[in-house]
Amino acid sequence: MSTTIHLSRLLAERRAEILQRWTQRIAHEHADKELSRGELWDHLPLFFDGVVAALRTEEGASADLVAATEGTTASAAHGTQRLRVGFDLAEVVREYENLTECILDEVEALGGSLSIRAFRRVQALLNAGRAEAVSAYIQRRDTEMAREHSRHVAFIAHELRSPLMTSFMAATVLRKTARSEDDHALTLLTRNLSALRELVDQVLMADRLSGQLHVVPESIDLRPLLDEVIADARLAAEPRHIELILKGPDTLPVNGDRRVLRSAISNLVGNAVKFTHEGHAVTVRTARGEGQTSIEVEDGCGGLPEGDATELFEPFVQRGENRTGFGLGLAIVKQALEAHGGTVSVRNLPGRGCVFSLALPEAANAAGLRLL
Repeated sequence: MSTTIHLSRLLAERRAEILQRWTQRIAHEHADKELSRGELWDHLPLFFDGVVAALRTEEGASADLVAATEGTTASAAHGTQRLRVGFDLAEVVREYENLTECILDEVEALGGSLSIRAFRRVQALLNAGRAEAVSAYIQRRDTEMAREHSRHVAFIAHELRSPLMTSFMAATVLRKTARSEDDHALTLLTRNLSALRELVDQVLMADRLSGQLHVVPESIDLRPLLDEVIADARLAAEPRHIELILKGPDTLPVNGDRRVLRSAISNLVGNAVKFTHEGHAVTVRTARGEGQTSIEVEDGCGGLPEGDATELFEPFVQRGENRTGFGLGLAIVKQALEAHGGTVSVRNLPGRGCVFSLALPEAANAAGLRLL
C-alpha cells in the first residue's frame, strides 16, 4: 500500500538531489554555451526555495517568509540572466519543464503517491515562475533592442545631417552669385534640402518620444517660437501662394521642453501647408484663458476624408493624397502634447479644411510634466 507523499517535505529533503539532476540536464542541453555551475544555477535555487516556502505556508507549517518573498522575484532575475548568456525563449520555458520532470522523478523514486491537489499547486507555482522569467526576458530583450535601434537612428541622422548642412551652405553661396534665371532651381534645391532636414528631425523626435526620456521643462514664451515656425513654413507656402496668418496675444507663457514643443508645432503647421490647396490660407490662432494656452491651426485642405479622425494621430497613418514623408508628424504632435499634460484634437470643416487644436497648461499650471 503506497503512502501519500508530503510534497513540501520531499522537496525540502531532496533539494540538493533535485537541483543536481536539473543542473545535469541543463548542462547537457546547453553544452555549447560552456556555462559555469554558477551561471547554470543562477537564481533557480532561490526560486525553488520560494516554491517550497509557499507550499509550507499553504499547508499551515512554519515557513521561511524571506525565501517565499525572494522566490517571487528570483524567476524574473533568472529570465534576464538567461538572455545575457544566450538562451532563447523556448530554452527558458524548457528549463521549468525540466524542473517539473526532476520533481516527478523524485516522487516516482520514492514509490509513494502524490495528491492531485498538491501536484496542481506545485505546477501552478512553476508555471507562475516560468511566466515571470519569460516576461522579464522579453522586457529586457525589447529594451536592449530599442536602445540599439536608437543608437542606429542617431548614427544615421548624424551621417545625414553633415552632408545636408554642407549642401545648405553651398546653396547659400550659390545664391549670392546666381543669375536671375537660376533662382527657380535654387529655390527648388533649398526647399528639398529643407524637406530632407525635416524628415531627419521627425525620425529623431519620433524615436525620442518612443523612448523613456525626460522632457526638460523651462519657462518659455510660445509666441517667438510660433514666429520662427511660421517663418520657416513660408519657404514651402509661398511658391504655392498659400498665405500664413498668425493671430493672438503677444505672449504665450508655458512650462515645457522647447525643442519638443517646437517640433510638435512645426509638424502641425508644416502639415497644414502640405495639405492646403494652392491659393488658400493657413491660419494659426492662439489664446490664453482658464489656466491653459491654446493653439489652433486651420488649413484649407478641403475637409478630412471619411473615417475615424483620431487615426490621424497614429504613426505612419496617411489619409490624404499627398503621401510624401513618413506619416510621423501628427503622432509626434500627440505624444509631445501628452508628455506636457496637454491635449490635441481635430475637427472637420467639410468643404473648407480642418482645425487642429492644441491645449497646454499655462506656466503656473504646468508643474506636472510626464515622462516621454
